[in-house]
Amino acid sequence: MKAEALRGSSLNAAAIDGAVLAQTLMVPDDHHRPLLVKGRILSRDDWPVVADARIDELHVVRMEPGDIHEDEAARRLASLVTGPGVVQHGPVESQVRLSAEINGIFKVDIQRLEALNAIADISIFTLFDGQLVSKGKTVAGVKVTPFVVPESRLRDVERVCAGVDGVVQVLAFRPMRVAILVRERLEPAQREKFQASIEMKVAWFGSTISEICYVADSVDAVREAITGLLRDADLVLTAGANATDPLDPTLVALEHLGAQMEKQGAPAHPGSAVWLAYLDERPIFGVAACGMFSKATVLDLILPRLFTGARVTAGDFNSLGHGGLLSKDMAFRFPPYGAFDTLDA
Repeated sequence: MKAEALRGSSLNAAAIDGAVLAQTLMVPDDHHRPLLVKGRILSRDDWPVVADARIDELHVVRMEPGDIHEDEAARRLASLVTGPGVVQHGPVESQVRLSAEINGIFKVDIQRLEALNAIADISIFTLFDGQLVSKGKTVAGVKVTPFVVPESRLRDVERVCAGVDGVVQVLAFRPMRVAILVRERLEPAQREKFQASIEMKVAWFGSTISEICYVADSVDAVREAITGLLRDADLVLTAGANATDPLDPTLVALEHLGAQMEKQGAPAHPGSAVWLAYLDERPIFGVAACGMFSKATVLDLILPRLFTGARVTAGDFNSLGHGGLLSKDMAFRFPPYGAFDTLDA
């Protein structure tokens, strides 16, 4: 790459041909209206526009063997870092935008991301790892800093990205059949609101509710209900159990059935009084009934992980403490329930 200032007799149609414009040319009497934008590869056909800018000196960059223009470099860089569930747009003004192809959990290989940004001229910026994203949500931007970069920069990127299926990806949710077990004494109007709320949540993950079962506060009733629900469900959500009472009917019923309790309680607020058990490798997740109504509790942090099909562990619950003060400032951590295929330009 070679920088050059064209002025006087050297500023002509032949001199600009093939050069990369290093400055934005504005309308002479209106500095808010661009004539040509920096980064453009000029041709002889651009000369009338350059002349109309009425400038005395034009700054350009000459590409040399082994150099790559910023747009092509951004496209190649984006292809190297893009993983499953992510699509590319652009480049626009030398930047390729990456967006979510699906509703899912955004994942970024932070160690590789930092290694890539340590390479001269490379810039990759993303959302936080683990964020929930809707289809169309912008998850990352990819660009190179100068107008022209040596191809060796891209070879360095290739080495960092070798052996991985993308540095950024969106984990897809698996369609599941979800059964609901409720021990709360809800009035008809409350039941209707409760069902609408949980149906909205489950639908956002691309899943369906197989059955909603209201049962009495007895061990036998709960045990029979769970056995029946698991015949046609991949996941059971329960409401109304007292997570801190060892003799609670739901907890006792699970013990009788041979369920494995994975975790009781979570280092987060609101919604800390939750629990997760597994029976025949299927998760049974317990929350207070009010947690089904709310859109911003521990339930809404754990559900996305369950819907990816991954086994959620006690360690996953323990990690919730970092960022577990679930105030309105943490809204970005929760699924945008009800917002389907929302585009974020």
